[in-house]
Amino acid sequence: MRILHSIIFCLAAALPLLVASCSHSDPRTQALVDLRGNIEDELEGLNPGDWILICPTEAMKLAVSLPEPEQISTQTTTVNALRETLDLMESEGMLSPRIWTCRELENTTSRRKPGNARLRNNLKDLLSGRQHFSVEERIITMQLSLLRPPQQILYLQTNTTQPHSAIAIELDYAGSNAVPHKKTQQKTPYRHADLKP
Repeated sequence: MRILHSIIFCLAAALPLLVASCSHSDPRTQALVDLRGNIEDELEGLNPGDWILICPTEAMKLAVSLPEPEQISTQTTTVNALRETLDLMESEGMLSPRIWTCRELENTTSRRKPGNARLRNNLKDLLSGRQHFSVEERIITMQLSLLRPPQQILYLQTNTTQPHSAIAIELDYAGSNAVPHKKTQQKTPYRHADLKP
């Protein structure tokens, strides 16, 4: 009987450790932890005038006229990648995001594209209170094609499969850090009436 009590006591003591180790082995949790670490490292090298592109396909990446962008592949959704990126930027307070989303995502019905309604709702919640534009996907592609060195782009490839789910983040100076752009990083003028904040 004493041995049985000892075994039960040992199992009860080991159970919290077992549960904790199992929760960290969840691939989705690990993907977010890895993504956060990678974004944190890459943000240190980005400056106002640089861009972050979050999308599932190579299509928009091909529009970039710069040398090969820095790429991070992740097994997380576009919304989770955006959330992690914005959280890190806001905690550092050095760069301010100007977020561009695809207008085509808003125009598709949930019947034709089942995951779009959930994606739209998640994005709406995440973008609330943040500076963002909803423009045609070709406008985002055009802006990316206008980038020139020394501007950089960080490309986050996600596992979201919905079309028109690409999100571009144009980086600017944050609040009190606002100073004029250097001549080497002249800001590309907006080319479309919809882009006025």
